[in-house]
Amino acid sequence: MTKQFLTKSAAIIILAFLFFSCKKTGEGNFSKNNELLSETEKVVIPQIQPSFVAGKMNGKGDDYNTFYGPVVQMGDGHLRSWINISRKDGEPLGIGIEITGKAFDHLPTDATNFAANTFVLKLHQKALAVTPFDHITINWEPEGHEPPGIYDVQHFDMHFYKISLADQMAITGVPGPAPDPGYLPASYVIRAATVPQMGTHWIDPSSPELHGAPFTHTFIYGSNNGHVHFLEPMITKAYLLSGAMVSKAIPQPIHFAPSNKYYPSTYKIWKNSENGRHYVALTDFNWR
Repeated sequence: MTKQFLTKSAAIIILAFLFFSCKKTGEGNFSKNNELLSETEKVVIPQIQPSFVAGKMNGKGDDYNTFYGPVVQMGDGHLRSWINISRKDGEPLGIGIEITGKAFDHLPTDATNFAANTFVLKLHQKALAVTPFDHITINWEPEGHEPPGIYDVQHFDMHFYKISLADQMAITGVPGPAPDPGYLPASYVIRAATVPQMGTHWIDPSSPELHGAPFTHTFIYGSNNGHVHFLEPMITKAYLLSGAMVSKAIPQPIHFAPSNKYYPSTYKIWKNSENGRHYVALTDFNWR
């Protein structure tokens, strides 16, 4: 979600053009500001809860490979997507975002500069083959957004889109029909902002931040023209920098589209103290 909902659509389109013209990406190993990103290093999903210990999600051993998307510059550091794939059966074990420590330094401060605050991460072909996701768009919110007193703190909206980037960019921001029953989790009944180039956001009313708890992280579903098209962990900058480890179930719908893909049932947040990088992941996949 973003603070400028409908009134800035023309500005978004103009700035989006500039964004796609200027974003810096790279393939392979990438070194800048003393940050070396290897394509052979595995992302290790930590044992945040006991259920990980006996299963393949513990991230240990050589039973999986990590595949990375291209590197994108953010702040003084870098971002990239990744996916862990089991060697045994080809199932996804986790898909997510890697954020280097310097990426939080010198972030844009102008909340109206949509191009500068938007970062698109391509996915590795392995991710496209087994998950419903097409790309990830991260929106940096330097002033947060409405409603005031809840989400008006600095945070990142991390959209895992099931549609192409071109289709995402074509979203007008005009509210459309809700998804048919069963395509959203039953608890997601709050219809929040409809935003150009994003769509309509759906919120679980049981989320702690809606009941007086400080907003640290939450999970959003998104739709456009009656179709669910993104899943979104929304996390404050302060919480990411704290290094806190989180493993939380994602409320599940009854129906999934597209079908015959692996869908996640948990999202996780952690920091790797050895390399100083931060991770956000969707994990614990089921075939739908």
